[in-house]
Amino acid sequence: MRLKYVFIKEYKNLKDFEITFDGSSFIDIFVGKNGSGKSNFFEALIKIFHHLHKDAEILFDYIIKYEMNGQEIEIKWENNQRYVGGRPQVTLGQAPFPNNIIVYYSGHNKQISYLLEQYESSFGKRIKNSTVDDSRFFIRIGPEYKEILLSVLLLQNESNKAREFLVNQLGIHRLGMQKPGQSDLTEPILKLVLKRPKYAKTDSFNIEHNDESDQYWKADGLVKDFLTKISLCKTSTPGGVTVTEGYLSSDDKYILYFEIEKIQNEFSGYTLKQLFNQFDNLKTLGMLESMSIPLELNNGLSGNILDFSDGQFQSIYIYTIMEIFKDLESVTLLDEPDAFLHPEWQFKFLEQVYEITNTTSKNNHVLMSSHSAITLVNYDNRKIRMFVFESNQVKNRNVTKDYAISQLSSNMIQYSENEQILSILRNINIEQLPVLFTEGSTDPDIVKVAWQKLYAEEPMPFIPIYAFNCVYLKQLFQDERIHNELNQRPAFAMFDFDEAYNEWNVLKSKTDTWNFIVNDPYKGLCVQNPTKNLFAFLLPVPEIEAIEKQVISDKPSKTHYAHESRMGIEHLFYTAPNIDSYFEIQPKPGGAQIVHFKGDKTQFAKIAVKDIEASYFEVFRPMFELIKSKCTGN
Repeated sequence: MRLKYVFIKEYKNLKDFEITFDGSSFIDIFVGKNGSGKSNFFEALIKIFHHLHKDAEILFDYIIKYEMNGQEIEIKWENNQRYVGGRPQVTLGQAPFPNNIIVYYSGHNKQISYLLEQYESSFGKRIKNSTVDDSRFFIRIGPEYKEILLSVLLLQNESNKAREFLVNQLGIHRLGMQKPGQSDLTEPILKLVLKRPKYAKTDSFNIEHNDESDQYWKADGLVKDFLTKISLCKTSTPGGVTVTEGYLSSDDKYILYFEIEKIQNEFSGYTLKQLFNQFDNLKTLGMLESMSIPLELNNGLSGNILDFSDGQFQSIYIYTIMEIFKDLESVTLLDEPDAFLHPEWQFKFLEQVYEITNTTSKNNHVLMSSHSAITLVNYDNRKIRMFVFESNQVKNRNVTKDYAISQLSSNMIQYSENEQILSILRNINIEQLPVLFTEGSTDPDIVKVAWQKLYAEEPMPFIPIYAFNCVYLKQLFQDERIHNELNQRPAFAMFDFDEAYNEWNVLKSKTDTWNFIVNDPYKGLCVQNPTKNLFAFLLPVPEIEAIEKQVISDKPSKTHYAHESRMGIEHLFYTAPNIDSYFEIQPKPGGAQIVHFKGDKTQFAKIAVKDIEASYFEVFRPMFELIKSKCTGN
């Protein structure tokens, strides 16, 4: 299951909001400051899927496109009419539909909680007497699900790879309850505490005999079948240890112990998902108070699964969810899972997620929201989706990781600033040449190839240096340490023609120190600070119609879309042979399209670019000629 595109006509602060997914990653991350619309987007998605699943009322128009089993489905709701694949339909018909929508809820969004509680209440009424194997379409998973998620994996045989991975990740040495006064452990056991469920509000559900007539508050259907089956695995004295167990009438609770080996045998035909459903049904009914597996850690400490901190466990959420639902087509919404983590765990969160999910299935499309700058530091993608306000509307923008960090932190995080400055100063001092600072990490490689293609054996009169991001690039041009080290040699900067325009425009707007020297976007817009011998370029626009449309709003006047343009350095080669696989066309409402770079930037810069003919590099020539003229004598 992969979402491809979502359009929301109007829901809260989302108006004519659209977002496209390129499918290059199993996880898509959305960032933005509080109130920017991230949670509203998740709310809208829940309402859309509820409308599709149960024909529930929906008060806004939408378009949703997704891919399942190699088939792309487009569903449109407009003016109270459903369209599937462009045709009016009353129902979805034979269109494939996801099995589950899993929602992680950290507790900060009351509206999402309310939406899911409504659905759970309806499902709870249905499941009490159900005799058909059923599971919730919407599955809300919050911190209170820690015990179920961990237990379901630890109940598997030791040979199970998912169980093995979990044991290694959490540093579990062995399972079992420590015997009083001894270092020995009992056999591996599961402890359940069951309480009076939501449906048993009247005295008619009281337990008087604790037998077939009223056991487990007269549970019926699938729930009764499961409790009867798991009761065959009970032990009253685990490892010979006397414990308080059974039905405690004074508390109106059950405390039950089960041998894990017996559970494995009794439920050997159950998948992870089926076993999860059984315990989830108990929780939905309000019957499951707690679920724990005593264990010993590698450091010798004893405890149980409830003792792991949220920091240790948050990244395991994604792993267990994907393992449990790996055979199904699902969407998982993680609404700020890092919201209440200590900064140390926020920093490690995504690193753990990527390490964990490399081992599991990718049928589950994960969407995660965050407003933590610290969490993003270990994000390995260059681009991040950021929710921003523009012209009184919420827009979704692909921005660099470092730009997102600077915006979320209000520039309070100094992203290893001193170390970066020292690295740049060393390069300048060693080479003793003018410098061209680039926004992207692979841009220097492309610049070097471009120079060689256009000027053959002529030495490059400057050195290209990666400046980490567009925000930092702007700051470098105002850093006296850089100016002093250059010793009057010229310095150049090259910004992408996208949201980086805003940073370039800050320099351009300082008309007392900066002035326009190139006002043609096809030659590379350029402003100069003559006092300090600084030159700031925007990438030149190639005369390629599809790319021009993403930058130029009116060709005769050469006006452009400014920060709403969408052009990186790779787009300059869009029509070159044999690089089609690096790009894809993404649809926009109204029939518009956008060319999106989806490939590996490093591979493109270090391998693919070298095989491109010299004629495709001519777009760089006006910029290079200007740079050459300014480097003369330096």
